[in-house]
Amino acid sequence: MAKTILCPYCFESFNNTEVMVQCENYATRTIDGMPQEVCEREENQRFNEHWDEKVMSKHVFYPEIGWKDKLFGYKPKACKCDKCGTPSTRFVCPHCNNWLPTEMIEKGSEIVSVIGGPASGKSNYIVTLIQQMQKYGYKLSLSQIVPQLVGRTKTEYTNHLYGRAKDTIFKDHTPVPQTRVTSHPIPWLFRLESHTTNKAVYLVFYDTAGESFRDPEEIKKNAKYLQKSKAVIVLLDTLSLPYIQNILASKNIVNQDKATPFSETMDALRSFVTDNPKLKETPFAFVMSKFDSVIQNQEDLEFDITAFKHNSSFINTGVFSLKEIDEASNMIKGYMEEHWDEGALGDDITHLWGDNARFFGVSALGSMTNAMMKIDILDNEQVKPFRVMDPLIWVLHKIGGFGIPTDNK
Repeated sequence: MAKTILCPYCFESFNNTEVMVQCENYATRTIDGMPQEVCEREENQRFNEHWDEKVMSKHVFYPEIGWKDKLFGYKPKACKCDKCGTPSTRFVCPHCNNWLPTEMIEKGSEIVSVIGGPASGKSNYIVTLIQQMQKYGYKLSLSQIVPQLVGRTKTEYTNHLYGRAKDTIFKDHTPVPQTRVTSHPIPWLFRLESHTTNKAVYLVFYDTAGESFRDPEEIKKNAKYLQKSKAVIVLLDTLSLPYIQNILASKNIVNQDKATPFSETMDALRSFVTDNPKLKETPFAFVMSKFDSVIQNQEDLEFDITAFKHNSSFINTGVFSLKEIDEASNMIKGYMEEHWDEGALGDDITHLWGDNARFFGVSALGSMTNAMMKIDILDNEQVKPFRVMDPLIWVLHKIGGFGIPTDNK
């Protein structure tokens, strides 16, 4: 039976029996004293239109897929190029011809999207989330979360992008540099599988300067992708709240980034839901990033940190506490209403998503940055992310099928 694939490049869906293959024959021969590729490159209209460029690419063709593959399930295997006969295993989207992971083609793609406005701390969050999942995911019988090896060049491979950013945070003690604005986002793809059930999901994050929640075309594109995601993690910058900004400013603590207001993000999401009512059935984790600013200034902000006194308890117990998640979510929602003048936002989310939404307070860096824009810890100290795994584990629990041990105590 065919599996449905959602392309993380062009956001189009297709059955895996419709996949295309790109020739991997880079051998050359000498003609008139000049080296020439045996299987010559050609202009690929689909690929060039996606990237708005004009380059010559290796030949793309349809593999031979028989009725048995369509009936019993297609298992990708090496396919001979219809021009040169060389076997290839580089499977590409039939709509945009971008390279996709082989396992995605075989097993389908259930996707968790990570989105956030500019300066919401999205890059720091995704890097520390992956690092922490690789360190502690086994506690919940989740396999190593694997950065994928696909892209136009090796510099775009997720394992390269992630490895470089990971060193920036954990070795250099510096936040990931703010990403440049681009109209062609490069997806970071991570595959996560359950040891218990073998169910897998792809975590998709875009290496951009944050989704634009003002551009109608960007909103339309994001909505198209979100409606096909199994769950969504939304980053909200804690330091964008005027109440928190004003109190921290009195202590000469100023947000270095121009954060996206909560209201702007919520207006866009409300528009998504209006146009796509089924999004209400999708689990949404609303993540307040940079929550260390609240915890470290609890007295000035009159914030009760009872629900945030320790890191995720499953690290020690091997059991995911739903009660812990609910307590933290309710506390954040309560402060939004009673202290932070964002009660309407909390009410909107509750009205739209009900039990399919939770609030989370996380700190990707574990501490605020200093005047030198370094993480404010000693050189010999380790970066200690705080609660960054909770949103992902919660949405996996809501999706179901991962065998995550839970309790309500």
